[in-house]
Amino acid sequence: MMMTVDEKLHAYAKNQKDRNIDEKKLQQTIIKSKEAYWDGEIERNMSWLEFLYQQASYIQKHWWFAQGAVLLILWMTMFLSDSSIYTRRCMGILAPSFVILILPELWKNRSNGAMEVEGATFFSIKNIYAARMLLFGMVDVCLLSVFLITSTFVLQIAFMDILIQFILPMNVTCCICFRLLCSKGDDYVSSTLFSCLIWIAVWTLVVLKDSIYEHISTSIWCGMMILSVLYLCYSIWRVWKCSERYYESNGASV
Repeated sequence: MMMTVDEKLHAYAKNQKDRNIDEKKLQQTIIKSKEAYWDGEIERNMSWLEFLYQQASYIQKHWWFAQGAVLLILWMTMFLSDSSIYTRRCMGILAPSFVILILPELWKNRSNGAMEVEGATFFSIKNIYAARMLLFGMVDVCLLSVFLITSTFVLQIAFMDILIQFILPMNVTCCICFRLLCSKGDDYVSSTLFSCLIWIAVWTLVVLKDSIYEHISTSIWCGMMILSVLYLCYSIWRVWKCSERYYESNGASV
């Protein structure tokens, strides 16, 4: 009759019970076992580029296609309307939707309760957030670059107009989203969407009211643009810096 693994271990332990164990050799065996284990882990360890590629495979690509569709709709609208002044001003109304489309993918670890799982991985929560934001940033830069170039050279829209009418409201939306991502509550999605709707209403009021819009000088627009970029960089840094705290306050309680 074949013995099971447990039976073999018990039989071996019974045979070895009366033998003296050399403590020095035992410690040497433990040290060598640890060294062999870590050598194996180092060989299996991924590089940062491999980790970035792995994270890219986890992202659902239809969100990027949706972002591209938003820019295409906006471009076609301006093309068919001959880039009228009010159409250009209304670019900023669609800008928040370009940002909002990445939220489900960026926040899916919190919404799906996966913070605890990610917290147990070899790469830290900070690494995961950094990889995701880098991937979204690279794709968005490519999409926006195509949009800006075609709008400038095909639609003959001034680059400054695109910065003020589209990039500025988009930056403010990003600031709102990243700022609320730092919140500890569970209603961050609804609060973010509500805040973005308020921002869209405010922007619509500003750009469609000539009495307000025409009193804002170019220097003020440029100042707002610079402030939005600086605060956006700070918000992204804060999300990355505080990502471990999200795990402690959200993932650990799952």
